[in-house]
Amino acid sequence: MTSPTADPAASARRRLTAALRESDGLGRLSTARLAALLSEGIHQAALGGIVLFSPESGTTPAAIVGGFAVMLLPYSIVGPFAAAALDRWDRRVVVAVAALVRTLAIVATIALIAAGAVHTGPGLAVLFALSLVAIGLGRLINTGMTAAMPKVVPDRILAATNSVLVTVGSVITAVGAVAAFAVLAVLGAGDSAVSWTLVPSVITALVGVWAVLALPRRHLGPDDDELLSGPDRAVARHAVRAFTGGLAEGVRAARSSALVWVSLTGVTLGRAAFGITTMLAILLLRDAESAGSGGPVIAGMGGFGLLSAAVAAGMGLAAVVTPWAIARSRRVLVVAAGAAVSAVAQSAVGPTLDPMTLVVGAVAIGLGAQIVKLVADNAMQTDVPDARRGGVFALQDALFNSAFVVGMVAVWPFVPTDGRSVALMLVPAALYAAAAVIAMVVATRSGAETERARPDRAAAH
Repeated sequence: MTSPTADPAASARRRLTAALRESDGLGRLSTARLAALLSEGIHQAALGGIVLFSPESGTTPAAIVGGFAVMLLPYSIVGPFAAAALDRWDRRVVVAVAALVRTLAIVATIALIAAGAVHTGPGLAVLFALSLVAIGLGRLINTGMTAAMPKVVPDRILAATNSVLVTVGSVITAVGAVAAFAVLAVLGAGDSAVSWTLVPSVITALVGVWAVLALPRRHLGPDDDELLSGPDRAVARHAVRAFTGGLAEGVRAARSSALVWVSLTGVTLGRAAFGITTMLAILLLRDAESAGSGGPVIAGMGGFGLLSAAVAAGMGLAAVVTPWAIARSRRVLVVAAGAAVSAVAQSAVGPTLDPMTLVVGAVAIGLGAQIVKLVADNAMQTDVPDARRGGVFALQDALFNSAFVVGMVAVWPFVPTDGRSVALMLVPAALYAAAAVIAMVVATRSGAETERARPDRAAAH
């Protein structure tokens, strides 16, 4: 038994090492997950380069909203069908097929960009269509592997293991994006540079396919044998009902636990806030690049890469802080604290409208937001039954993507073309603060009822 003053990072590493020794499936699942996320980071950065920062593109608030909406919103519609697939069919097969199709979409994207066809109306439409496939399937892959985590990790270390892997995954995604941004900042966001930058995304995607196929059949769940053995037509009918009925099942699963819906509320408000900050930051960086005032590091694509790296650093800190915090406090209070950290950081650095100051503050913003996200993942994994877990994770993904765009759309009419608006930089701070207040109110009113299933805490005693 470790002392209360033991190094939390070392403790988390020891528990993760123990989990890897106990479960061969965790190593393969982690490999598949991290490879897919690295591929996703490279892919999204390359798309950002060709759409937002290439010399041929004109970056306006409308262009930013349109680009993110086309790339992120469709999965919010497909989410219910994906949830049905993850909860009714072998998750290993669903994830492997999705990864293979996603790889083909990226290969087609490389060919399209290399041919110089993306700067015409039809070519850009095809680029966005391929992006919809690749990004949507990437979300499905991540949802499936997150929902499968309890199948390969003992309950007593699920929180710590999930915290490390989710945060490492976020950092890996950011590393892929930052590396791609760095290459494009040096070479320029031309067609040839972007197409070559995408090649590693294909290689890492194939590594993920190999890793998930190395797992035994049905190793990732779901558990319900009756559903798995039911006729395919019944499965299909359920999927169609889930698709046409929206995210109602995920909502019902989330509402069954106060902690789940509170943490999902925090994630949703936080993503809306981050969408607003992202839009303003892109415009500020483009303006600094045009004026020649930022230099190659804190202007244009180089500045956006540095901003992404700062957010990733904050997420890395969250991997250490979150397991330590939820082992010592009620998880709903940890949600409140994480949202409050982001609110304070945004209030402090946003109104400066200085790209370098925003980069520094992004560390704290990323830290707070990731703490909320990690508590949400932990709550959904421990408080939601396995047969409904895919649905609630699909709900989170839908909220995660749509809230980001909704935040942009809400402020779009008021955004200046250079991004210089103190008032709009304070809107995200208000959203983070609202998430913190909601969590505190629920903590005060519901008491310990928000802490339902705590197998990691129980094991400690």
